[in-house]
Amino acid sequence: MKRLIDIAEAAGVSEATVSRVLNGRAGVNEDTRRSVIDVARRMGRDVGPAAAGGGPLVGVLVPDLDNQVFTAWAERIEAELFERGASTLVALRARTVEREREILQRFLHCGVEAIIVVSGHHAQERAPMDHYREVTAAGVPLVLINGVQEDLDAAYLSTDDEHAVRAVLTHLQDLGHQRVGLAVGDEHTWPVREKVRVFEAVTRDWSPRPQPIAFTDFSYAGGYEAARDLVQRGATAIVCGSDVMAAGALEGVRSEGLRVPQDISVVGYDDVFWAALTDPPLTTVRQAVGSIARAAVRTALGGGEDSRRPARTEVVVRPQLIVRGSTAAGPDGAASMER
Repeated sequence: MKRLIDIAEAAGVSEATVSRVLNGRAGVNEDTRRSVIDVARRMGRDVGPAAAGGGPLVGVLVPDLDNQVFTAWAERIEAELFERGASTLVALRARTVEREREILQRFLHCGVEAIIVVSGHHAQERAPMDHYREVTAAGVPLVLINGVQEDLDAAYLSTDDEHAVRAVLTHLQDLGHQRVGLAVGDEHTWPVREKVRVFEAVTRDWSPRPQPIAFTDFSYAGGYEAARDLVQRGATAIVCGSDVMAAGALEGVRSEGLRVPQDISVVGYDDVFWAALTDPPLTTVRQAVGSIARAAVRTALGGGEDSRRPARTEVVVRPQLIVRGSTAAGPDGAASMER
């Protein structure tokens, strides 16, 4: 993938001019525009629709559209890009690093002006990062949502998991719960590590025994099995890492012959559209998807050629605890119960 500076040298123009041409920006005469496009194509770069005047093109990668929260991310990012006259190229299901690298390379060959990745392999503790460095080396801004890597220069935007976990635990403690279980996914991912770190720090002094944690996956089945495990370990409240898990946890609690919230309280995370429609309605953490999507697009399309230089920035956005019917006061004697 040829860099902007390589195309600029071959075309005899500035790197800023190449950027304006490839991103469909004004301020370049037609002869220069055609010359830059011809050179870029000869050098193997797909100039994409933006160079033809269709506005900037931005690649957006989300894990899937099965989980409603990722649908919300894709919709909000696309809406923000549309408002700014940009087009969106969406890809999903990058289950492996190799697949993710192939998607990012396709984005680059399509001439995207920036790439936004939601909950990608950048959230994995030990995943290779070279394919991300290939993006920044090509002079394309890279915005990574919900996951941070210390040795990768990119723009990071994340939900404030520390604030979220503290808010949930304060809520449950105010209701009298002293034995709280945490149900989360892969312990090697950045969001899970953050949740576990804060959970353990806050509950360390609650009792001589550590509060129980179940590592599973962010699925309905994962939540179901985690709830059964945590209930059997004495939890009177269960904090889940996603609303999908929490939906499974509701059924898992019932399979133990218990009721929500009379016997066991359940808390989700995300506040997807159906969270208020479960039985009972789900207490959950609402991610600020709209605010983060707006900031991600603003960062991706930031003004000036300098914005295309790889630079590390980190922003966290506070979520909101939404209290509904799935949490209530702990049952009498629950604090001392151990199964």
